[in-house]
Amino acid sequence: MSWKDNFPKESRYFETDNGILYCGDCLEIMKRIPENSIDLVLTDPPYGLNQHKGSKNFGIVKQKKYKGDWDKNTPSKEYFDIILSLGRVCIIFGGNLLTNKLPIGEHWIVWDKVGEIKFKNPFSQCELLWTNIKKKPIKKYTVIQQGFIKQSREKRCHPTQKPLLLIEKIIKDYSGKNNIVLDPFLGSGTTAVAAEKLNRRWIGIEINSEYCEIAKQRILKEL
Repeated sequence: MSWKDNFPKESRYFETDNGILYCGDCLEIMKRIPENSIDLVLTDPPYGLNQHKGSKNFGIVKQKKYKGDWDKNTPSKEYFDIILSLGRVCIIFGGNLLTNKLPIGEHWIVWDKVGEIKFKNPFSQCELLWTNIKKKPIKKYTVIQQGFIKQSREKRCHPTQKPLLLIEKIIKDYSGKNNIVLDPFLGSGTTAVAAEKLNRRWIGIEINSEYCEIAKQRILKEL
């Protein structure tokens, strides 16, 4: 019996030995996933900041606009209630923007985006990640990403794409080999790529078929 037999067979877009990529509304797919069956949920949901319209124009390059209205609103509390019922450890980007949908956090993660470099631009210097972990000190990761200045040269396929290096660090620290990692807002597939690199089993869910294909191609390139 494969570990995949415990998870929905419908809506599967792509599979590897380690993972399953679903294309559909993550709320409906997560309802069919057994409770407490995920070792780590690591996800970056829409914050409702209208990033699909583009971010602050800075310098001479205009930010591209993205199709659809995926960042017009944040997901309802029901999404987060289900996430918390599935994951033993849950880590959610933008938790400070979702305080009305999540319990009070005790262990926060800080992503330091500038390190010791002194930038003069309108971008945020840090991002906060909420976790369901209790009674543990704040943890910080430094991975530089400020506009065009960043540690990695990976292609940006999604407007809120997080650095692969950052996602790898988090997965290493908060999961073990053969653990199952779930990202219900997979976007361009960074969590799945990191999971493949680190020999984790993974489940990714993305509602947009174009991004599903981008994620698939990124995963195949990693393989």
